Amino acid sequence: MEVRGKVALVTGGGAGIGRAVAVKLAREGASVVVTDVDEQAGDGTVREIDSGVGRAALFRADVTSEADARGMITFAEEEFGGLDVLVNNAGGVSEPYFPDGEPGHWGRAIDLNLRGVMLGIHFGVRAMERRGGGAIVNVSSVGGIGFGPYDKPEYGAAKAGVVRLTASLATLKRRMGVRVNCVCPGLVDTPASRRERARMTPEEQEGLPPVPLRPEEIADAVLMLVEDETMAGRVMIWREGEPWQLVPPSSLY
Repeated sequence: MEVRGKVALVTGGGAGIGRAVAVKLAREGASVVVTDVDEQAGDGTVREIDSGVGRAALFRADVTSEADARGMITFAEEEFGGLDVLVNNAGGVSEPYFPDGEPGHWGRAIDLNLRGVMLGIHFGVRAMERRGGGAIVNVSSVGGIGFGPYDKPEYGAAKAGVVRLTASLATLKRRMGVRVNCVCPGLVDTPASRRERARMTPEEQEGLPPVPLRPEEIADAVLMLVEDETMAGRVMIWREGEPWQLVPPSSLY
C-alpha cells in the first residue's frame, strides 16, 4: 500500500511507540488521527506533526470503550474522508499483577490490551471496506510469545491473544481487502518503560538488555507491514539486540 494520500489512525499516539508511528506515517504523506486517553499527550503529537511534518487531528479515546472506539473511526471518516490504516498500539499494565490484583484491576489490563484491539478492528474494517480495503497493524509484545514464566500474566495473556487474533484474521485480505499484521517488540525505550526501569532495584536492572529498541525502529516495522501487500496474518518478533524475524505462517496454526 502506498501510504501517501491515505488516512491513518494510531491509538495510544501520545507517546512512545504510538507517537513515533504517528509521526512516521505523517512523514510518509498520510493524514493521521491521533487517539489517546491522555489528551495533553495526544495534542503534543498532533502539534509535532502539524509543525511541518504533515496533517493530523486529535480524538480523545479510551479504546476499552465501545462508544469511543466507534467514535474514533467515525471521526477519521468525517475529518479526513475515510480510513485506510489502523495501528492498534494502545496498551499497558500496572501493579499489582495477577493473581495479586483484584479482578477489576487485571480485567482492565485485558480490556486495554486485547478487547481494545478487537473493538478497533471491529469498527475499523467496516470503514476500510467502504474504501475498498486497508491495512491494520497490531502492536503486541514478546511478553505474549512463548511458554515460560512471565511476571505480568494478564498482560502476557492479552498480548498472546493479539498474536492469535492477528493470525486468525489473515482471511480478511480475501474477504474484505483488509490486511491484518502484528509486531511484537521486546524492551522499547519509551517514557513508560523508563518509568518502570527507574522503579527497579539495581539487581533487577542488571538483568535488562543494555540497549533497548527505539520507538522509531518499531515505527519502521509498522510502515513495512502497512506497505507490503503480501503480508496478511503475519507476526513479526523483534527482541532487543537481535534482528527482527517473521514467524512462519505454518507455526501460527
